[in-house]
Amino acid sequence: MTSDSLNIGEHIDELKHRLKIAFLSYVGLLAILLLAPAEPAKAITFTGTYVPFVAFFLARVKIDLLPAGWTLFANNLSEPLEVYLVASVVLAAVFNSPIFAYETMKFITPALTEKEKGLLYPFVVSSSALFTVGVLFGYFLLAKFLFIALAPFIQTAQATPLIDVANFYFVVFLTVGMSGIAFTTPVYVFMLIRFRILSPQTFRKNRVIIWVVVYIATAIITPDGGPILDIILFVPIIVMLELAVFLGARSIRSLEAPPEPDRCKYCGARLGGATFCPSCGRAAQ
Repeated sequence: MTSDSLNIGEHIDELKHRLKIAFLSYVGLLAILLLAPAEPAKAITFTGTYVPFVAFFLARVKIDLLPAGWTLFANNLSEPLEVYLVASVVLAAVFNSPIFAYETMKFITPALTEKEKGLLYPFVVSSSALFTVGVLFGYFLLAKFLFIALAPFIQTAQATPLIDVANFYFVVFLTVGMSGIAFTTPVYVFMLIRFRILSPQTFRKNRVIIWVVVYIATAIITPDGGPILDIILFVPIIVMLELAVFLGARSIRSLEAPPEPDRCKYCGARLGGATFCPSCGRAAQ
């Protein structure tokens, strides 16, 4: 059954079905992160301490990002539980994002033209790839540089580097997550231009304002990182935005119908090979 033959109720049922699949897959991933043991062998043989799967990721974050000599501590008994739950929710959302994108794509595909359908798969692939690059960029560069940049100030203040465990992990999650989202922005800009919702001229006329807004956004994404960290994130996003606008403008030009051969470009009359138009008298070239 095609999209045109569906009534509103059937469209809603289809949407509910797609969202149900995405939700159940998210719940399944969340359960794995919350309950599955990081070391199944020890869990099966009942030896050692039970450690949930999410603890593997938290331990990796601590090893990769916590500067040497810094110590994590909990202000209260509920903080480790908060970190455990938030980490599971965030990681499950990241792992489930391809499934959510696929179900969304399957829902909207019937309503698109053949040319638009041809853009859908590249959109999903490119946005997923850029999100992954943004997450890796935020994890290995932004978050790491953030703590390195703060270390000299702790030493200058002669302070003992005791870091609240919730603040540490939440800053990492925020920085990495927002970096991933920021890196996907150029894909949406390209699609807006490609579908003629946004014109390249609008971007170019407001380039300075857009750059300022992007810089402010990068400052929000990288808390306490200072202007250097803001610029590290700002530059690649601006480069990708400019590239998206350039490619979007070229894609629009490629859609424009070329002038029909052997016709006057002024009045449209047939030339019949003549140098001057027999209708308006203007030069054909």
